[in-house]
Amino acid sequence: MSALARGLSVLRAFGPDNRPLGNGEIAERVGLPKPTVSRITFTLTELGYLDYVEDSGRYRLGPGILTLGYDVLAQMEIRDIARPYMQELANYANASIYLGVPNGLEIIYIEACRAPASMAIRLGVGSRIPLPTTGMGRAYLAALPEADRKALIARLKVSYGDDWKTVEPGMTRGIEETRERGFSLAIGEWVSEANSAGAAIRRSDGYPAYAINVGGLRSIITRERLEKDLGPRVLGVARQIELVARGLL
Repeated sequence: MSALARGLSVLRAFGPDNRPLGNGEIAERVGLPKPTVSRITFTLTELGYLDYVEDSGRYRLGPGILTLGYDVLAQMEIRDIARPYMQELANYANASIYLGVPNGLEIIYIEACRAPASMAIRLGVGSRIPLPTTGMGRAYLAALPEADRKALIARLKVSYGDDWKTVEPGMTRGIEETRERGFSLAIGEWVSEANSAGAAIRRSDGYPAYAINVGGLRSIITRERLEKDLGPRVLGVARQIELVARGLL
């Protein structure tokens, strides 16, 4: 963690004008020994976050630095695009609608919309949900290319250990369902009193970048309602978001 903090401090040493800086100047600005800064700037240059200016022997921010902020900006934009469609479905369903982004073996919620009278379990932005036991997670797994899906499932198997034998059947069934109808269900499998349906949101090249779900208490969001009404609707919302965000994803 200290190495990461030092690397970030070196990147922050550059001003808005991106004026080239030498290792000595950087060391003075960040309060690190010059040999340490030299090692950090070498590594950051190899990664594309800094460019080395041979004529002056100095460094400036490289194009790779843009990728650090792009994902955050893209998520902010996708939230703006998705929110009205999500809220419309939330009001119709009297349920909670979440937009999530995959992160390792989980999905992180980045947007949430609810109906005023919704009694669903109130997770919020930043909440993490598992891949294999949720509608959203299963839909994302189903949308992955086969090689990527197999690799991710292998990691999940290791992570779940002895519990995998009870988790895998539902996950496999959910993936197969998604291939057939475009959305996946989770019926009390992650939170026992709640049901959900999820669909993947794909980039223009077909790769899943986000996922969306509709969910709530089992007494309100029943399996039948998900299968016949809300599942197809959440899939429709996913497709609407894809179309509007075509230039972003």
